[in-house]
Amino acid sequence: MKGHFVIDKVAVSIMERCSPINIILVSNKIDTTEKLISFKLAVVVNDDVKSISELECNLYMQVDSEVPYDLVLYKLSEWNKLKNDIGTFAWKIYNSGVYLYGTRV
Repeated sequence: MKGHFVIDKVAVSIMERCSPINIILVSNKIDTTEKLISFKLAVVVNDDVKSISELECNLYMQVDSEVPYDLVLYKLSEWNKLKNDIGTFAWKIYNSGVYLYGTRV
């Protein structure tokens, strides 16, 4: 896939701004020439993050990308609960996502 460096660049930028536990590639879309069109990342952070919505907003404001992206953020306790709950989006991410940072535990 052409353009994966863009995903890595965004992941590194997120790591620098919020010290996540995990960054997981949820999905990516490519066109017929294999050019990256968009992607979605899941970010798992410690429970001491006061506001997930504020962190999400700050990340969107501070992390620039030439390719559109979406973020899904979870606090660790929420992630640990939902990743084992069959049918949740977290379960799907846990079982089929690609870990860019951190490990699948």
